[in-house]
Amino acid sequence: MSYVYPDNLTPTTVAAMISLLLDEKLSRVTVEGEMTGVYRAPSGHSYFSLKDPECVLNCVMWKRSHPEAIEHLMANGLKVLAWGKLACYGPRSVYQLIVDHLEPRGEGALKRAYELLKKKLEAEGLFREERKRPLPAFPGRVALITARHGAAAGDFLRTALRRFPGAAIALFSVRVQGDEAADEMVRAISAVNLAGGFDVIVLTRGGGSAEDLWAFNEEPLIRAVAGSRVPVLAAVGHSKDLSLAELAADRRAITPTAAAEAVFPDARAASDEAKVLGERLARAVGLDLRSRRDLLAGLDRRALAGLERRIAGERAALSRLGEAMAGGMRLRTGLASAEADRLRTRLLSSASQFFRETRGAFERLADKLAFLTPADRAARLREGVESGRAALSALGARLLSPYRTELERASERLRLLSPLAVLERGYSIATDSEGRIIRRAADVSPGDTFRLLLGEGALAAKVTSREEGGSREEG
Repeated sequence: MSYVYPDNLTPTTVAAMISLLLDEKLSRVTVEGEMTGVYRAPSGHSYFSLKDPECVLNCVMWKRSHPEAIEHLMANGLKVLAWGKLACYGPRSVYQLIVDHLEPRGEGALKRAYELLKKKLEAEGLFREERKRPLPAFPGRVALITARHGAAAGDFLRTALRRFPGAAIALFSVRVQGDEAADEMVRAISAVNLAGGFDVIVLTRGGGSAEDLWAFNEEPLIRAVAGSRVPVLAAVGHSKDLSLAELAADRRAITPTAAAEAVFPDARAASDEAKVLGERLARAVGLDLRSRRDLLAGLDRRALAGLERRIAGERAALSRLGEAMAGGMRLRTGLASAEADRLRTRLLSSASQFFRETRGAFERLADKLAFLTPADRAARLREGVESGRAALSALGARLLSPYRTELERASERLRLLSPLAVLERGYSIATDSEGRIIRRAADVSPGDTFRLLLGEGALAAKVTSREEGGSREEG
């Protein structure tokens, strides 16, 4: 296209014409070069140049397009890729690139930008281990943030459903490389936190070059990972160095498959472990009960032995008292016959009083012996033993109650998480001939055979027609 220009143009007119041509021909460009002359003005705008061996291009980045997230990229000698538009600055009749996005380019530039940002965020404590949270042992709902059609999504879902059939996983599809990838992943993390009800976020993708994986080193994404209320597991597969998003995450894994193994327990192994724990609990409770029974039996034996020793002592004291009484009687009857007549009256009186006193002593001893008889003592001890047994039984019931309740809860959770519970409510699962789950009509064609897994049994079926997007296709 040719243009006809009027004569006698002014500098302002020329600048306006150049701006018009730049808008028509070069409205949006990307320029790669080495940064030089970097200057941050008090106004917040940044001025710099991009150079190659033969030329220098002036650049400006306005404050509104200059987030703190790219401060580490504003460094002389750093090779970058700049997105923006070419414009003419009329007062000086020079053209410049108005930049709205920067990315480091080349292994050296990427590594330098990585180290600068890592140092900055480490100083803020975003990578400290003490701020990281453990993942739940049995997650209810998991948010998977990755590319819908990427290999990472398939690897994660296959492994998760194999280990934990019926797992509840919501896929948030995002780009995982490119200049808009980090922003999409930040929005997905925000959406998961706003929605609520999720137990874990899995942020993942497969391997790639350092430039392909750079989105996982951008500051907005790292801050979103560190600030998420929901625990985050990051798995950027096959990368030589850990991404900064992985360092900020609560947990990391080396591949999407390893991420699924870290999030979901092996349901079969968990069931076996619960069974083993139940058996160990039963054995422990049995040993405790036997130990308490043995202790109570020992107490019974010691109480009876003490009673027998006390009765024997009382019997010995009574025997000594009887011997003393007999000796006194023999002494009194040995008095002289003359003295006997004179003292007979007094003796009879004294004997009568003595016998009354002795009878009283015997009666008191008899009452005491009656209280200490083995039968009465044994009855009181038997009552104590029965009371101890009742208390021991109540204690055993209290000790077993929380374990029985926890075991019943674990069994109920396993039942609810079983895919068979979903099938029993009237749902079914369709799989193709290779055992893969059929989620869309486009996954099969008329004439294909498939298998329906029901709550009770399964059916083999064949596709006779397919409806997709309002159209019907028949075989």
